[in-house]
Amino acid sequence: MDNKELVARSVSLLEGVQKVEKTRQRDGVTLFQVNNLAAQAANLIHSLTGSKSSYAESLRVALKAKSTVGQYFAVAGVVQAFHTDLANGYLVNLRQEVEAIVVTEIHSQAKKLLKTSGIHPAASVIVACAAVEEFLRSWCETKNINIPEKQRSLSKFGQELRAAGGISLPIERRIQSWADYRNDAAHGARWNVITKAIAEKLVSEIQDFIIENQKIIGA
Repeated sequence: MDNKELVARSVSLLEGVQKVEKTRQRDGVTLFQVNNLAAQAANLIHSLTGSKSSYAESLRVALKAKSTVGQYFAVAGVVQAFHTDLANGYLVNLRQEVEAIVVTEIHSQAKKLLKTSGIHPAASVIVACAAVEEFLRSWCETKNINIPEKQRSLSKFGQELRAAGGISLPIERRIQSWADYRNDAAHGARWNVITKAIAEKLVSEIQDFIIENQKIIGA
């Protein structure tokens, strides 16, 4: 989802607040209305800044107000502040930082799995590929490449990025090789294809790839 779509969703949230405000002055506000606004706000805020951001925490605190009308005003305040910062471009870097942290944490888990005795190296392949897939998804978003959710995959991200001039053919082929290994790792009948040496090489390649391109999503 690009920034224009995010702003549009934020505007829609503000319009929801305005509708409640109009009826509140006449009929008051219900808990259902407050929870509905809060749920929509949480969905947008978490998708952009994560569940541990100051906005997410402010929303949780807002719902702890003693009265329904108090909760409403607090939630409305969070929605307004979030929209203002989003519309002015203040949240772009924060979003990139959150995405970079997610990628780094996933890849770190893949490295830990490689060092854990008793765990098949296929597990680290699956996790490392999840990290680079998240990285490529974020990369596509920065280039405004919209891929339907059902079509999203390592291979598809690689294809679309090369078509957009973001990566070269050899890089796309390397991404495809990671996808092939993940497919082998995901099917127990082909686990024998994934050796520890292959897993170590793949995890290292993915780490190097992310480091080489880390500025793209602010890693």
